[in-house]
Amino acid sequence: MAQTAPPPLNIVFLCSDDHTAADLGCSGNVNIHTPNLDRLAARGARFPNCFVASPQCSPNRSAIFTGCTPHTTGTSRLHTPMPPWEKTFLDALKERGYHTGAYRKVHQGDEFNRRFDFYRADKKAAFAEFFDQRLADQPFFLHVGFTDPHRPYVPKAFDPPHDRSKVRVPKFLPDTPEIREDLGMYADFIARMDAECGQLLSLLESRGLAKNTVVFFSGDNGMPFPGAKGTCYDPGLNVPLLVYWPGLARGFTRHLARPRWRARSSQNAGAEFPGLVRRIELSEAGRRFQ
Repeated sequence: MAQTAPPPLNIVFLCSDDHTAADLGCSGNVNIHTPNLDRLAARGARFPNCFVASPQCSPNRSAIFTGCTPHTTGTSRLHTPMPPWEKTFLDALKERGYHTGAYRKVHQGDEFNRRFDFYRADKKAAFAEFFDQRLADQPFFLHVGFTDPHRPYVPKAFDPPHDRSKVRVPKFLPDTPEIREDLGMYADFIARMDAECGQLLSLLESRGLAKNTVVFFSGDNGMPFPGAKGTCYDPGLNVPLLVYWPGLARGFTRHLARPRWRARSSQNAGAEFPGLVRRIELSEAGRRFQ
């Protein structure tokens, strides 16, 4: 008897905004409260050697969607919209019947936002709305672009706030009360984002979708401090990358550079990219997560 093919994997991509890789509990910064992302890493894999294509927001996000370095698609300048002729993995997924959606920050221009079947810019829009609108049993891709921990910072973003005396001050910043206060609010914003990640992950569980959904968590560029965001130093280019892939090994660490995940996740959805992807592989010894 012929075996029934397994259903296509659903894909969720969670993206932080101005967030260096070291600043998660699972990355060793135990003074930042990220229990939901720490659990995601424990259930899946953490890739500490993820370096972005650009230390700024929109250029790197264009690389995520196309798999191409920003200068090859005319998107290397900040706030440059995605050219309408550039293909992205959204095209391949939609050809395979995927319902595509995005919340909040995509940063590829208004015309690009219309490529999604579902888009909500409002930070108050409920995550459940996307799942309510998709057809039953239809595979989906969901992008959630958080605006945390982007500036401007305000007090009381997270309760309880992080202890400023315990925040980890990077070696490239002076250890002063003012810097500690700034880093404390940065940590508060990360914790607030982590709580929202937890809401979405709980929604996947409650709807019985987690067992067939790949979840990526990554960032667009490094922390918004001197010597980081906007520079080609490691704190500006090295961002988090966590992957939960149902049925694969749990709680391990590998070295892999984006954007290879973009092509591979789409291939697992049954999509093809003939002649499209131009990429640089930075992974240690060419190892792949598979």
